Amino acid sequence: MKLLTLAVFSVGLGFSQSNDCDTSEKCHEALKANPHSSLAHFRLGEMLVRSSNYQAAANEFSEALKGDLDPRWVEASAHVSLGKVFDATDQRNRALKEYRLALETNDNSHGALDEARKFIETPHRRQ
Repeated sequence: MKLLTLAVFSVGLGFSQSNDCDTSEKCHEALKANPHSSLAHFRLGEMLVRSSNYQAAANEFSEALKGDLDPRWVEASAHVSLGKVFDATDQRNRALKEYRLALETNDNSHGALDEARKFIETPHRRQ
């Protein structure tokens, strides 16, 4: 199994910009201050994907969706990232559901909806 790269799961290059949760430690600190921080959960999910820890990444993306949804773009991006995890782990039906949920947000920040449409047509594959 090949390792996934950040570019594979990021829904845009803008995620790493203005990021105060750029390490696992910082994200855990942010979650201590605000356990419902969607952004901190989302960033942890991204980090876990990079280490091929798909189950934990899926859990973090799910927690992001249950959180404060701040900033607003996190919702669509978490659905797309969760869909990619499901595609990468051969769970196509679950992936399609997440991509469709992303489309329902109507939020194309960072190109999330463009990616959702792309992966509805052609499954995301590990690189």
